[in-house]
Amino acid sequence: MSVHLPGELAALRALLDEWTGRTEDLRVVIGEDRGLDHGRLCWDALEPDGTVHPLAACRCRRRHHGPASARDLHERLKVRVPAADAADWMAFTLGQNLVYGSLSAVREARVLAGPLAELLGPDADWRANGHAAHPPPAGRNASWSPVTVWTFDAALVGIGNGYTVVAVSTGED
Repeated sequence: MSVHLPGELAALRALLDEWTGRTEDLRVVIGEDRGLDHGRLCWDALEPDGTVHPLAACRCRRRHHGPASARDLHERLKVRVPAADAADWMAFTLGQNLVYGSLSAVREARVLAGPLAELLGPDADWRANGHAAHPPPAGRNASWSPVTVWTFDAALVGIGNGYTVVAVSTGED
């Protein structure tokens, strides 16, 4: 059961539409929890525009492959993100340019990141595909498991409070 006021979710979606309308490199989907796992949620959010496809290879020179299925995508979302850290991870996912490493929009993205994390609540189950957007633990290199056909991608998927959030940032060099 949601503790959010009527209209809050619609206002948040409108802000997200405005934010994601600035670039083709970002997808954010808010949905109702239908009992699907993180991989299926992410696949369903990305598949309609061809960002994931069972036969698709990436667009970089290395020709690695994105996930072949929702199950494969689920296995790539192996970083568990504590709900208390979800807003920070979301701000980096929404606000960082993955190709150039520019953090210029992260501060502005926090305006959206906080409400998205709050929507799912303190007991939400958040998963990421690695550290392409969020800084890795001290002393470690940024690494990730690709979830799309793009050269760079950062996915953050959460489930909680009867809602789901899928945020995926992509980049091509």
